[in-house]
Amino acid sequence: MSKEKSVKKQREALCEDLLEAQFELQKANLGPVLLLVSGNDLAGKAELIYTFYDWLDNRYLNTRAFTLPQGVERKMPRLWRYWRSLPPAGTLGFYLGSWYHQPLIRLSRGQLSEKHFTAEMAQITRFENQLVAEGVGLLKLWLHLDDDHTQNYPPHQQQQQYDSLAMREWGEFSTTEYSAVRQAADRMSELTSSAIAPWIRVPSSDPDQRDLQVGRLLLQAMEHQLQGKGLRPDQRDWQPSKHDRLAELDYDCALKKDVYKRELAHYQQQLRDLIRHPAFAKGSLLLVFEGADAAGKGGTIRRITRCLDPRILRVHGTRAPTDEERSQPYLLRFWRRIPAPGRVVVFDRSYYGRVLVERVEGFCSELRWQQAYAEINDFEAQLHKAGTQVIKFWLAITPQEQLSRFEAREKTPTKRYKLTDEDWRNREKWPDYVNAMNDMVENTATAHAPWHVIPATDKRYARIQALRIVCETLQKRLKQS
Repeated sequence: MSKEKSVKKQREALCEDLLEAQFELQKANLGPVLLLVSGNDLAGKAELIYTFYDWLDNRYLNTRAFTLPQGVERKMPRLWRYWRSLPPAGTLGFYLGSWYHQPLIRLSRGQLSEKHFTAEMAQITRFENQLVAEGVGLLKLWLHLDDDHTQNYPPHQQQQQYDSLAMREWGEFSTTEYSAVRQAADRMSELTSSAIAPWIRVPSSDPDQRDLQVGRLLLQAMEHQLQGKGLRPDQRDWQPSKHDRLAELDYDCALKKDVYKRELAHYQQQLRDLIRHPAFAKGSLLLVFEGADAAGKGGTIRRITRCLDPRILRVHGTRAPTDEERSQPYLLRFWRRIPAPGRVVVFDRSYYGRVLVERVEGFCSELRWQQAYAEINDFEAQLHKAGTQVIKFWLAITPQEQLSRFEAREKTPTKRYKLTDEDWRNREKWPDYVNAMNDMVENTATAHAPWHVIPATDKRYARIQALRIVCETLQKRLKQS
């Protein structure tokens, strides 16, 4: 059998297997499986993608290509645009110019120090670990050409090759620059190859063999997803709390009505002025409210937001995830809602649901909620680095006060809708929620995003305390800017 016929026979058999696996992946709503394609521009990255669009069902393929950040992307956390680009479950995602390209090109051009490159690779590793832990398949490929297929060609042949490329990711690099790219890629692989997401070097001098090898790797990745054989990170870095913070609060704290009105007007005007300050536009504000049912989160949020320009404000009431959201990494819906520069976003309940309700109600595994503390800290650290001020509140009431408020809601037609059977059922798990809250504060209170635990038996007191903290935090930040 001739080589051409052999390749054709292998390709036909592989296409059949790939299509079957793709259909099963879509039917099972698993994944997605992401194929990161990196390497020399002459290695045929775009041509490889074309091959799979010929072989597979295009309805369940997603291609993501990234240039250097532009516009608002430059002001947001670096991984923001990659989070937002994640394709839905049951599909395949082909990534050209993935989250590796920007630090890799900057290192190879001498624009990034080894220290900062190492730090960015560590952040990427944490990002990939979270994706894989949440069921995303990762296949990282470096399409490799030896020197005979790059610098040893005569200059006019090299130019012809570049002119024929469908995509130039690196531009027209000299021999010396490509040597720097190879060195940077070796360092990248050393820092980010792991058992769950290794780098695989694919020889690309023969396009047919390249396509067959990548096709087999992709088939294996989809089969592992379908069979549940994909490796998952198992590290967990957390400590149970030894403090009962709720028991240490003074629930008798209260404000008289006249004092409340005076303080409310003062802090609302102060907040209005702070948000209007020219320096605020350089960053953004994220307010996170958590607490027991009926603790007064909504009322406190309204006293903060009613003095702000609605054009720069968004309030998100976090509910149970939809079926689509449950098939995605849990932080994705929050990454999509973080504030742009000059904006204010409020979460009425938040991503902390992973370590609160999902933990207590058993909606996620013990391993995953224990891993979530570090994932949340990393998320908030990225926000802080990009200029977002994160302020987190826990409004605390006693079980007796909650019961009183529940009974009052039942008797009030305009508030009755807030009370559900689930609210009554959750009261039975009060000690479990207290433990979860204490562990949450213990493991996610950081210097740039501390927790503010406020006794809220007196609603006036809680509202003024929250307003005061927001104003004081913003004042401090604006002085530093």
